Amino acid sequence: MIDRKRRFLIKVDKDKIFGTDKGYIKHSDIIGLPYGSYTYTSQGVKVYLLKPLHHDYLYGYRRITQVIYPKDSGYMIYLSGIGPGSRVVEAGIGTGYLTTYLAHIIGGQGKVYGYEIREDYIKIAKENLRLSGLLERVIIRHADIRKGILETNVDAIFLDLPDPWNVIEHAYKALKPSHPIIVYVPTINQVEKTVLALREHGGYIDIKAQEIILRNYIIEENASRPEPFMIGHTGYIVYARKVLKH
Repeated sequence: MIDRKRRFLIKVDKDKIFGTDKGYIKHSDIIGLPYGSYTYTSQGVKVYLLKPLHHDYLYGYRRITQVIYPKDSGYMIYLSGIGPGSRVVEAGIGTGYLTTYLAHIIGGQGKVYGYEIREDYIKIAKENLRLSGLLERVIIRHADIRKGILETNVDAIFLDLPDPWNVIEHAYKALKPSHPIIVYVPTINQVEKTVLALREHGGYIDIKAQEIILRNYIIEENASRPEPFMIGHTGYIVYARKVLKH
Protein backbone atom coordinates (compact mmCIF):
# COMPACT_ATOMS: atom_id res chain seq x y z
CA MET A 1 0.00 0.00 0.00
CA ILE A 2 1.37 3.41 -1.03
CA ASP A 3 -1.61 5.58 -0.08
CA ARG A 4 -5.42 5.38 0.06
CA LYS A 5 -5.71 5.37 -3.72
CA ARG A 6 -2.79 3.05 -4.38
CA ARG A 7 -3.46 -0.37 -2.92
CA PHE A 8 -2.22 -3.43 -4.75
CA LEU A 9 -2.81 -7.13 -4.21
CA ILE A 10 0.09 -9.18 -5.54
CA LYS A 11 1.31 -12.76 -5.35
CA VAL A 12 5.03 -12.64 -4.68
CA ASP A 13 7.38 -14.31 -7.16
CA LYS A 14 11.13 -13.79 -6.69
CA ASP A 15 11.69 -13.32 -10.44
CA LYS A 16 9.02 -10.64 -10.95
CA ILE A 17 8.92 -6.85 -10.78
CA PHE A 18 5.78 -4.90 -9.86
CA GLY A 19 5.36 -1.52 -11.51
CA THR A 20 3.36 1.51 -10.33
CA ASP A 21 3.16 5.17 -11.30
CA LYS A 22 5.42 5.81 -8.30
CA GLY A 23 8.15 3.45 -9.44
CA TYR A 24 8.71 -0.29 -9.43
CA ILE A 25 9.39 -2.87 -6.71
CA LYS A 26 11.41 -6.05 -7.13
CA HIS A 27 9.62 -8.98 -5.53
CA SER A 28 12.98 -10.36 -4.43
CA ASP A 29 13.49 -7.24 -2.29
CA ILE A 30 10.39 -7.87 -0.18
CA ILE A 31 10.54 -11.66 0.26
CA GLY A 32 11.24 -12.37 3.92
CA LEU A 33 10.18 -8.95 5.19
CA PRO A 34 7.55 -9.06 7.99
CA TYR A 35 3.99 -7.84 7.49
CA GLY A 36 3.63 -4.25 8.65
CA SER A 37 7.10 -3.24 7.50
CA TYR A 38 7.91 -1.03 4.53
CA THR A 39 10.24 -0.68 1.61
CA TYR A 40 10.77 1.88 -1.15
CA THR A 41 10.00 1.95 -4.85
CA SER A 42 12.64 2.75 -7.46
CA GLN A 43 11.54 6.40 -7.14
CA GLY A 44 12.04 6.44 -3.37
CA VAL A 45 8.35 6.30 -2.45
CA LYS A 46 7.53 4.38 0.74
CA VAL A 47 5.41 1.23 0.35
CA TYR A 48 3.87 -0.66 3.28
CA LEU A 49 3.67 -4.45 3.16
CA LEU A 50 0.37 -5.56 4.68
CA LYS A 51 -1.21 -8.97 5.09
CA PRO A 52 -4.44 -8.93 3.06
CA LEU A 53 -7.65 -8.63 5.03
CA HIS A 54 -10.80 -9.97 3.44
CA HIS A 55 -11.83 -6.66 1.90
CA ASP A 56 -8.36 -6.22 0.38
CA TYR A 57 -8.97 -9.16 -1.94
CA LEU A 58 -11.73 -7.18 -3.64
CA TYR A 59 -9.12 -4.86 -5.16
CA GLY A 60 -7.82 -7.79 -7.18
CA TYR A 61 -11.22 -9.02 -8.35
CA ARG A 62 -12.43 -8.93 -11.92
CA ARG A 63 -15.77 -7.22 -12.20
CA ILE A 64 -18.12 -6.68 -15.12
CA THR A 65 -21.30 -6.10 -13.11
CA GLN A 66 -22.50 -3.50 -10.66
CA VAL A 67 -21.52 -4.65 -7.16
CA ILE A 68 -23.08 -4.33 -3.72
CA TYR A 69 -20.85 -1.84 -1.90
CA PRO A 70 -19.31 -2.81 1.46
CA LYS A 71 -21.42 -0.23 3.30
CA ASP A 72 -24.49 -2.15 2.13
CA SER A 73 -23.20 -5.73 2.16
CA GLY A 74 -21.82 -5.35 5.68
CA TYR A 75 -25.18 -4.15 6.99
CA MET A 76 -27.02 -6.89 5.10
CA ILE A 77 -24.84 -9.53 6.73
CA TYR A 78 -25.40 -7.91 10.13
CA LEU A 79 -29.17 -8.09 9.61
CA SER A 80 -29.00 -11.72 8.53
CA GLY A 81 -27.57 -13.02 11.79
CA ILE A 82 -25.46 -15.61 9.95
CA GLY A 83 -22.19 -16.94 11.31
CA PRO A 84 -19.91 -19.98 11.24
CA GLY A 85 -21.79 -23.04 10.02
CA SER A 86 -24.69 -21.14 8.45
CA ARG A 87 -26.28 -22.26 5.19
CA VAL A 88 -27.14 -19.35 2.94
CA VAL A 89 -28.80 -18.87 -0.46
CA GLU A 90 -27.79 -15.98 -2.70
CA ALA A 91 -29.35 -15.15 -6.06
CA GLY A 92 -27.92 -12.84 -8.68
CA ILE A 93 -24.33 -13.44 -7.60
CA GLY A 94 -22.87 -11.49 -10.51
CA THR A 95 -19.09 -11.68 -10.24
CA GLY A 96 -19.12 -12.73 -6.60
CA TYR A 97 -18.53 -9.67 -4.41
CA LEU A 98 -21.26 -10.39 -1.85
CA THR A 99 -20.65 -14.12 -2.30
CA THR A 100 -17.10 -13.80 -0.97
CA TYR A 101 -18.26 -11.89 2.11
CA LEU A 102 -20.88 -14.55 2.80
CA ALA A 103 -18.36 -17.37 2.31
CA HIS A 104 -15.94 -15.64 4.67
CA ILE A 105 -18.58 -15.27 7.39
CA ILE A 106 -20.03 -18.81 7.27
CA GLY A 107 -16.62 -20.46 7.71
CA GLY A 108 -15.43 -23.88 6.67
CA GLN A 109 -18.48 -25.72 8.04
CA GLY A 110 -21.05 -23.48 6.34
CA LYS A 111 -22.16 -23.29 2.73
CA VAL A 112 -23.29 -20.62 0.29
CA TYR A 113 -25.61 -21.72 -2.50
CA GLY A 114 -25.43 -19.20 -5.33
CA TYR A 115 -27.90 -18.92 -8.21
CA GLU A 116 -26.90 -17.16 -11.43
CA ILE A 117 -28.32 -17.35 -14.96
CA ARG A 118 -25.25 -15.91 -16.75
CA GLU A 119 -22.45 -18.39 -17.45
CA ASP A 120 -19.93 -15.60 -18.05
CA TYR A 121 -20.68 -14.17 -14.60
CA ILE A 122 -20.29 -17.60 -13.01
CA LYS A 123 -16.86 -18.06 -14.59
CA ILE A 124 -15.60 -14.75 -13.19
CA ALA A 125 -17.22 -15.36 -9.78
CA LYS A 126 -15.36 -18.66 -9.51
CA GLU A 127 -12.07 -16.96 -10.42
CA ASN A 128 -12.64 -14.34 -7.73
CA LEU A 129 -13.60 -16.91 -5.10
CA ARG A 130 -10.54 -18.96 -5.97
CA LEU A 131 -8.34 -15.87 -5.56
CA SER A 132 -9.57 -15.40 -1.99
CA GLY A 133 -9.41 -19.13 -1.18
CA LEU A 134 -13.15 -19.46 -0.59
CA LEU A 135 -14.38 -21.41 -3.60
CA GLU A 136 -14.81 -24.67 -1.66
CA ARG A 137 -17.40 -22.99 0.59
CA VAL A 138 -19.67 -22.10 -2.32
CA ILE A 139 -21.91 -24.14 -4.62
CA ILE A 140 -22.87 -22.12 -7.69
CA ARG A 141 -25.94 -23.23 -9.62
CA HIS A 142 -26.43 -22.16 -13.23
CA ALA A 143 -30.15 -21.76 -12.69
CA ASP A 144 -32.99 -19.22 -12.47
CA ILE A 145 -34.08 -18.93 -8.85
CA ARG A 146 -37.49 -17.72 -10.03
CA LYS A 147 -38.17 -21.35 -10.96
CA GLY A 148 -37.47 -22.62 -7.46
CA ILE A 149 -34.87 -23.11 -4.73
CA LEU A 150 -33.41 -26.58 -4.29
CA GLU A 151 -32.23 -26.01 -0.71
CA THR A 152 -34.46 -26.14 2.37
CA ASN A 153 -34.06 -25.11 5.99
CA VAL A 154 -31.54 -22.36 5.18
CA ASP A 155 -30.49 -19.63 7.59
CA ALA A 156 -30.84 -16.63 5.26
CA ILE A 157 -31.63 -15.70 1.68
CA PHE A 158 -30.02 -12.77 -0.15
CA LEU A 159 -31.53 -11.51 -3.41
CA ASP A 160 -29.95 -9.07 -5.86
CA LEU A 161 -32.45 -9.32 -8.70
CA PRO A 162 -34.53 -6.90 -10.79
CA ASP A 163 -37.78 -8.64 -9.70
CA PRO A 164 -37.29 -10.14 -6.22
CA TRP A 165 -41.07 -10.24 -5.64
CA ASN A 166 -41.15 -13.24 -7.98
CA VAL A 167 -39.00 -15.24 -5.55
CA ILE A 168 -40.82 -14.53 -2.28
CA GLU A 169 -42.83 -17.78 -2.20
CA HIS A 170 -39.79 -19.88 -3.13
CA ALA A 171 -37.81 -18.14 -0.39
CA TYR A 172 -40.56 -18.84 2.13
CA LYS A 173 -40.38 -22.57 1.42
CA ALA A 174 -36.58 -22.61 1.69
CA LEU A 175 -36.11 -20.56 4.88
CA LYS A 176 -36.10 -21.78 8.45
CA PRO A 177 -38.94 -20.23 10.49
CA SER A 178 -37.95 -16.84 12.00
CA HIS A 179 -35.03 -16.46 9.59
CA PRO A 180 -34.67 -13.55 7.14
CA ILE A 181 -34.90 -12.72 3.49
CA ILE A 182 -32.75 -9.72 2.55
CA VAL A 183 -33.21 -7.96 -0.78
CA TYR A 184 -31.00 -5.39 -2.50
CA VAL A 185 -32.52 -3.19 -5.23
CA PRO A 186 -31.45 0.13 -6.78
CA THR A 187 -34.82 1.90 -7.20
CA ILE A 188 -37.66 2.90 -4.88
CA ASN A 189 -40.23 1.40 -7.25
CA GLN A 190 -38.61 -2.00 -6.76
CA VAL A 191 -38.71 -1.43 -3.00
CA GLU A 192 -42.44 -0.72 -3.12
CA LYS A 193 -43.24 -3.81 -5.17
CA THR A 194 -41.09 -6.01 -2.95
CA VAL A 195 -42.53 -4.73 0.34
CA LEU A 196 -46.12 -4.97 -0.92
CA ALA A 197 -45.51 -8.54 -2.09
CA LEU A 198 -44.04 -9.47 1.30
CA ARG A 199 -47.06 -7.99 3.10
CA GLU A 200 -49.55 -9.70 0.82
CA HIS A 201 -47.82 -13.06 1.22
CA GLY A 202 -48.76 -13.27 4.89
CA GLY A 203 -45.75 -15.34 5.92
CA TYR A 204 -43.35 -12.51 6.74
CA ILE A 205 -43.14 -9.98 9.56
CA ASP A 206 -40.76 -7.23 10.68
CA ILE A 207 -40.72 -5.92 7.12
CA LYS A 208 -38.60 -2.82 6.60
CA ALA A 209 -36.79 -0.86 3.91
CA GLN A 210 -33.56 1.00 4.58
CA GLU A 211 -30.79 2.95 2.88
CA ILE A 212 -27.21 3.33 4.11
CA ILE A 213 -25.30 6.60 3.66
CA LEU A 214 -21.55 6.72 4.29
CA ARG A 215 -19.51 9.87 4.86
CA ASN A 216 -15.75 10.05 5.38
CA TYR A 217 -14.09 12.82 7.36
CA ILE A 218 -10.89 14.82 6.94
CA ILE A 219 -9.25 15.07 10.38
CA GLU A 220 -6.92 18.00 11.03
CA GLU A 221 -6.35 19.86 14.28
CA ASN A 222 -9.03 22.56 14.66
CA ALA A 223 -10.09 21.97 11.06
CA SER A 224 -11.82 18.58 10.93
CA ARG A 225 -14.62 18.43 8.39
CA PRO A 226 -16.55 16.03 6.17
CA GLU A 227 -15.02 15.22 2.81
CA PRO A 228 -16.70 17.19 0.01
CA PHE A 229 -17.89 14.02 -1.68
CA MET A 230 -19.74 11.23 0.07
CA ILE A 231 -21.01 7.78 -0.88
CA GLY A 232 -24.73 8.50 -1.09
CA HIS A 233 -27.36 6.36 -2.71
CA THR A 234 -26.16 3.01 -4.00
CA GLY A 235 -29.20 0.86 -3.31
CA TYR A 236 -32.03 -0.01 -0.94
CA ILE A 237 -32.17 -2.92 1.49
CA VAL A 238 -35.45 -4.71 2.18
CA TYR A 239 -35.64 -7.06 5.15
CA ALA A 240 -38.28 -9.48 6.44
CA ARG A 241 -38.50 -12.57 8.65
CA LYS A 242 -40.40 -15.77 7.99
CA VAL A 243 -43.20 -16.82 10.34
CA LEU A 244 -45.45 -19.85 10.19
CA LYS A 245 -48.89 -19.56 8.65
CA HIS A 246 -51.80 -21.01 10.65
